Amino acid sequence: MRSNVAFPVVLTALLCCGAHIVLGACNFAKTTISTSPGFNIVVSDNYKVLNDTTANIAYGLYCGSQPENINGVTRWFKVPVDSVGTRIPIASGFLEALGQRSKLVAADFPANLTNICIDKSKVKTLGDSDTSVNVVFSNSASSDESKSVRLPSDDSLTPLQRAEWIKFVAAFFNLEEQASTLFDSISAAYTCHADNMRYLKRAPHAYWVEYTDSPTTYQIITSAYQKSLLASAGATNASTDGVADNTNVAAFQAAVKDADFVFDQTQLKK
Repeated sequence: MRSNVAFPVVLTALLCCGAHIVLGACNFAKTTISTSPGFNIVVSDNYKVLNDTTANIAYGLYCGSQPENINGVTRWFKVPVDSVGTRIPIASGFLEALGQRSKLVAADFPANLTNICIDKSKVKTLGDSDTSVNVVFSNSASSDESKSVRLPSDDSLTPLQRAEWIKFVAAFFNLEEQASTLFDSISAAYTCHADNMRYLKRAPHAYWVEYTDSPTTYQIITSAYQKSLLASAGATNASTDGVADNTNVAAFQAAVKDADFVFDQTQLKK
């Protein structure tokens, strides 16, 4: 079953950047952040530009009056934002890690939020063109027109690459320094534990799998997220890349019969 959406946050590391902190006119922390693949953040005295370099979109954040004629920026948000909607579960994990869970007021499916500290009774269903939120985090930059901000939610990124996007979310609350502190502490812990796993006398063999019923398929998942997560936990998982006929349950069972552990991310249905 897929891990809690907050789990990648627990694995977060500050992979690439040091930060020299200088305060500007808006008291923005002047940090230059760049991730690859991912995004970069450039801070000026009275605005920040968040460049989603994967989707080629630039978001502007400001504290007073909205700047004009900033090259490449077509979508602006006044920060810190005070109400958030989300169409992807990972955003709720980021908000909780940043201490901003009270700002989450709407979600695509509130009942599906798995964060135990979020009071789902206070989170309404996010509608189209919802006027009650300042920003909507989604896997598409066009889901909610000018309020949409894209966060990657697919499995093409490793856990650490995906978790780095908490720095991107932190910028909407002017919490880059807090996020950087979080990255430093978690980076040390994650790296230590991952390194220790290399000394296992016998590494367990594991697969990450998924069943779908429309159409019926049995899949061994080999995306970057799952493979990296298993490897960091000390498991080997490279002997089978997939099943030639993923509609054949017998072939699937034969492919995973050597496993010590099987992690099933099949979605549960009522």
